Parts: sequence; C-alpha cells; structure tokens
Amino acid sequence: MHSNMSTEIFNMDMSFSIDDIKEKSEWLERSELEAKQIHSKTSTARGRTYDQILEVCLYGHAAEQYLIETGWEDDLRKYKDLIDPLGDNVEIKVTEHAGNISYVLDRCKEAKLETWRNYPDIVYVFTNDKKSKEYVHEGIYVWNGKKFNRDEIN
Repeated sequence: MHSNMSTEIFNMDMSFSIDDIKEKSEWLERSELEAKQIHSKTSTARGRTYDQILEVCLYGHAAEQYLIETGWEDDLRKYKDLIDPLGDNVEIKVTEHAGNISYVLDRCKEAKLETWRNYPDIVYVFTNDKKSKEYVHEGIYVWNGKKFNRDEIN
C-alpha cells in the first residue's frame, strides 16, 4: 500500500489526451483480447455483443495504455489492470463524469468484498465524456478495510 512519501510521486497530473497514446495498435490489441475473453462467457458478456464489449474495453484501456507508456506495467493476469511503478497491483476505472465516481467506487467495493477476486487495494479513477479525447485523472482511492477512500495526497 502507498505510504504518504511514496504517493507523492503520483501527485502529478495524470490527465491525458487520446493523442498522447503512441502505441495505438497495442491499445487496440489489448482491448480486443479482453473483449474476446469477456464475450466468450455468458456470465461476463451479460447479453452484450462483441462490438459493445470492445467499445467499453477501448474506453477503459485508453487510460491503461497511457499509463503503460509512462512506465507502468501490464498485469497479465486475466481481468487485472496494471502494476504501478511502486509494484502495487491497481485497478483503473474510467467513467463519464465525476458524478459517477461514488457509483464506480461502490462497484469496486462489491468486487473487493468478494475475496476470491483478489481485487487491488488501490483504484485510479479517470473521467472522459465519450465525446472528447481528454481523460481527466480524478483521484487515487485506497481501501481502508471497509471502503475506498480518496488518498489524501492527491
């Protein structure tokens, strides 16, 4: 888990534009791989078409791809996101606007409480309105044993 000292390196603006992503083919490839995994099972596809799932994956993977290109590691385990520069497993979430963040964090809490998921203790949240190329880093949220709280450093 991040200490106050180590979190300072993340107290920078991680907002970005789609134009900042250099490896767009890698972004597409990662998104397609996850979309295929999700679509292959009825329980994870939840009635969605492959194209609908791919759109969601591309949306979320933009932030992951940007972070990978800035020194973060891809967590290669199924349905896992990234490993930050400190070696922590982290979840990356993207939502349309800041008003959705509490809903996103509630869903993260539900996943965290399902211990078999090995859900990370740290969640990075970005917003993007699905119309612009801009992704805004909204904060880092850390599990306190009961819920995800905004990290006081960021």
